[in-house]
Amino acid sequence: MSLFKRLILLFVAVIAFVGSFRLIDNYQKDSARVSLSFEVNAPNEDDYQVFFLTVAEGGEWNEAQSKHLIYDKPGQWKKMSYELPNNTLKVRIDLGTQKADISIRNVQAKAISTQPIQVENININTNEVKIAQNQNQNQSLHIESIGGDPYIAFNFTPIASTIFHGFSILHIVVNLSGSVLIAMLTAFIVRHMRKSLGLIKPIYQSRNLALNLAKNDFKTKFASSYLGVVWGFITPLLTIVTYWFVFQVGLRSGDVAEVPFILWFIAGIIPWFFFSEAFSGATNAFIEYSYLVKKVVFRIELLPFVKIGSALFVHLFFILFIFIVYGFYGYYPTVYTVQILYYLICTIFLVFSMSLLTASLVLFFKDLNQIIGIVLQMGFWFTPIGWPVTMLNDFWAFIFKLNPMFYIVQGFRDSLIDHVIFYERPYEMLYFWLFCFSVLTLGVVTFKKLKSHFSDVL
Repeated sequence: MSLFKRLILLFVAVIAFVGSFRLIDNYQKDSARVSLSFEVNAPNEDDYQVFFLTVAEGGEWNEAQSKHLIYDKPGQWKKMSYELPNNTLKVRIDLGTQKADISIRNVQAKAISTQPIQVENININTNEVKIAQNQNQNQSLHIESIGGDPYIAFNFTPIASTIFHGFSILHIVVNLSGSVLIAMLTAFIVRHMRKSLGLIKPIYQSRNLALNLAKNDFKTKFASSYLGVVWGFITPLLTIVTYWFVFQVGLRSGDVAEVPFILWFIAGIIPWFFFSEAFSGATNAFIEYSYLVKKVVFRIELLPFVKIGSALFVHLFFILFIFIVYGFYGYYPTVYTVQILYYLICTIFLVFSMSLLTASLVLFFKDLNQIIGIVLQMGFWFTPIGWPVTMLNDFWAFIFKLNPMFYIVQGFRDSLIDHVIFYERPYEMLYFWLFCFSVLTLGVVTFKKLKSHFSDVL
């Protein structure tokens, strides 16, 4: 590699590092869950309610902008922790409804960093309470509740600015390591961009040939059975019915965010069916079409696309099936539904990127087929298809979102249920496409190096 190209790659890597460091920092701030916690010691059991006012909502205190926790340890200290929106401006703590002498200590706000709230330094508004700060025990308030509707309220804005701009060692390590990784991947993609374009261009030029081969592959897959291609639709339908029965009837899964469970479920499992079928088929494309691989004049890079196209016929039917089921429940297509086309392209690109790599390696490492089978089995459960990711804490939710299929499953639900435009999730979108182009580039490099040896191992 010439010195000029090395300098270009170094420049690209530096730009990617700086940009990704800022991006990761913004992501952590935007996605962080804010919590307000404090310890309570009171003589009576009671309901402690926290109200919050946000930038978007503002206005008066109301039940929709509140969280409830029960204090159930009279005479003992108990920690109360409430999750708040990260744009909270003002907080109000309701101290039950009974007359009582209440002690509150260790008031803290937590997001990226933890900020102790210095109760003696904040401007507290009160109602039906008398406050006497304990001079012997810092961070403690002694409150005499008069009853009725007692509360204390304070501005949260200066506290929020502190917890969102605090930097722990872990925070800095995560930012630096993530930025270095992104810079390396970006440089890797740019370095081999010509190879990637050189492989994708002829595939596009031969798209009609690939489509005809895909049609033939779909027909011959079920040629020896009485029902023929009908089996391609029966098996996924039975699987959907089975999972629906297990989750909703057996495990009594209720509605998800006021949406019937079956609608929420099929929006996740149908794109997974396509990914699983297409990926496993495309991985074995070179083996199944070994007679074409041995022909020097045939563009064998088309073969993974042939298997993807074969699986696509069934997937298009099930997209229609989604619309029918949603219509039965009174959910009709909207302008957001058009996004399904975008997420379909995402799935095809993801499958091709991964299968070009696995199809090249499986010829030399036969056990890879078994490994992929296990990964796909586990992948169904590790992709939030039958359960919402909101069940997890921040750390595990972040880990599960690293699965690229999470982006597609969430995208289908955004299009059909939540009505979220794809560019409203910019961090997830950038991560998904960086993952795809990184794997595609690795697949292209591997394919180019091993292609000359394919005929020797087939």
